[in-house]
Amino acid sequence: MAKREKKPDPIDLPKNIGAALFLELMMQMLAFFILLTSMAVIVEEKRLAALGSLAGTFSPLPKGANLAEGHGPAMPARDIVDGSNAPKRTAKALTDVAKELGVDGMTAMPLDKESVRVRFPEQIAFKSGEVELTARSAVLMDRLADIFMRPEVIEVRIEGHTDDTPIRSRIYPSNWELSAARAMSVFHALADRGVANTRMVVAGMGDKHPVESHPELSRRVEVILKFRPLTENPDGNRAKKDFTPGQRATVASPPQGF
Repeated sequence: MAKREKKPDPIDLPKNIGAALFLELMMQMLAFFILLTSMAVIVEEKRLAALGSLAGTFSPLPKGANLAEGHGPAMPARDIVDGSNAPKRTAKALTDVAKELGVDGMTAMPLDKESVRVRFPEQIAFKSGEVELTARSAVLMDRLADIFMRPEVIEVRIEGHTDDTPIRSRIYPSNWELSAARAMSVFHALADRGVANTRMVVAGMGDKHPVESHPELSRRVEVILKFRPLTENPDGNRAKKDFTPGQRATVASPPQGF
């Protein structure tokens, strides 16, 4: 009679193996979260290298494929946001909007390599002594919001300014309150049009920053756009500045009724 083979003993798994697997999964998710967080703060070239590495690992495209140029990393991040010419491109877009709408006095001027100042006088958006935006400024707010939502813009600083004429109002006891309220009106108009409020900063400047050469411009709104910092080129040089100091965008006169 044939001898029956002895069945192997069942594997005695640890009772806490489920907890161990769960811990392993959490550790992997934590590592991925740390990677995503670091990508938000490291310099541009390292960010692109990390994106390229991830794209090469997870992309279904063939190795070396690029949606924009047909080579390089499979994720064309540099083509999405080019910080080297964003201020120039944005200033031109703002100038084109002003010309198209006939907004007299609106200017777009670079302050440095990474910021542009947009300035428009009081009469474009407000009635004298009031803080509510006029109905005719709605189209301008629409167009500004479209530009301010571009991914290369990282901060929108809205400043309200007045002249030194004292204001007589129970609601706004001084020019400080008036300038802050006007800045907040612009803030709400842009937020209603989709500009993230976490991207915007509001400041009431009162009458402490007049425009000496053009006193009528002391009553104004200024918006300072800040862009993603420029990164160094492979040769170690900084990208060239797109504007020369003092260059200003001019605006055509408005049609009747604006």
